[in-house]
Amino acid sequence: MRGISWLRSVALIAASLLVAAPSLRAQDHSPAWDQAVAAAEREGSVVINMPAGNALRDFLAGEWPKAFPKISLVTNAIDEGTWIARVRLERQSGKYLWDVSMSGSVTAYTMKNDGFTIPIPPELILADVKDPKTWGGWDRVFWDNEHQYVMATQNFLKMPFYNAKLLPPEKVQAEGAKIFLDPILKKKVIWNDPLIPGSGETFALVMRKLLGDEGLKSFIDNQIVFTANMMDLVDKMARGQFAMSLGPTMDSFLKRYKDAGLDIDIRPLGNTVALGAYSNSGGSNLIMMKDAPHPNAAKVFVNWMLSKDIATRLARAQNQDTNRVDVPSQLPASEQALPGVKYVEPQRESAVAELHASHDLIRQIRGGK
Repeated sequence: MRGISWLRSVALIAASLLVAAPSLRAQDHSPAWDQAVAAAEREGSVVINMPAGNALRDFLAGEWPKAFPKISLVTNAIDEGTWIARVRLERQSGKYLWDVSMSGSVTAYTMKNDGFTIPIPPELILADVKDPKTWGGWDRVFWDNEHQYVMATQNFLKMPFYNAKLLPPEKVQAEGAKIFLDPILKKKVIWNDPLIPGSGETFALVMRKLLGDEGLKSFIDNQIVFTANMMDLVDKMARGQFAMSLGPTMDSFLKRYKDAGLDIDIRPLGNTVALGAYSNSGGSNLIMMKDAPHPNAAKVFVNWMLSKDIATRLARAQNQDTNRVDVPSQLPASEQALPGVKYVEPQRESAVAELHASHDLIRQIRGGK
């Protein structure tokens, strides 16, 4: 009887573990998935480049080893301009060192147009992940012109952020778009330089549409201080040196400052077009590299990251929303898209020419700098 009781206990523990396990379970035990995982374990590692910041890195570092302890995840956060140049040089030398990248859209399109990427849909294995309906159709989630190479894994409203201790919320509400040119913001707006790949580049098109060419010139001449370093922007906003920022979504970057005891009240400016809100995929634009050194591990990583459980929790960790249509928005109402409002989508490849024209105008305003 004691042996039967022990067996029952083991069975109950096993059952509870299955219930608690992430949702890579019944649907994943297909021959194709098992073969991919086995091949990935033989390869032993997957190498990715991704945006700077702790939220994504910490999530992957915590969750990946639990799911695939036999596959090492090698993460890098090389800035996008440097990474583009590095990959080009490596490939000219016959070196193929990268499996996957998550980046801004322009960097992803550059890699695609250089011939360094492969179509993603054929690499999708999991039943829900490879179903276009999960994403509202391939046209919705693939932002490249071919709808195959650059996958916007997350989609959320991006907007300027402001320091409510320096810029009164009631003033923002009263002025709307006029706030951008208000003298209160003279040299108090920090912009992650839109002329380099990164979190500030798509604001160029958005602010041009919002302010017009002359308004954009006044905004840059009178209000703006540029920084090439995204984390420099975050630090200066957190320390109260600027009242407004055009760059990353700030929420996920501010935790360490709050944990350190800084009294911070930095908020999104607003979810309306008039306040600069636009549809954005941030640095979540996924590409898979051609001639990758670990093709099976890359395939496993991508399918795992796009699975419902992981996509949901990863979006929550980054304070963003997954592009899966079967996961409700996790953002506060003030950061969600308003029903029926058409937001600018400057990260689509079809908008690149207009984006580059906005960059050219900014370069002209800055005297060629």
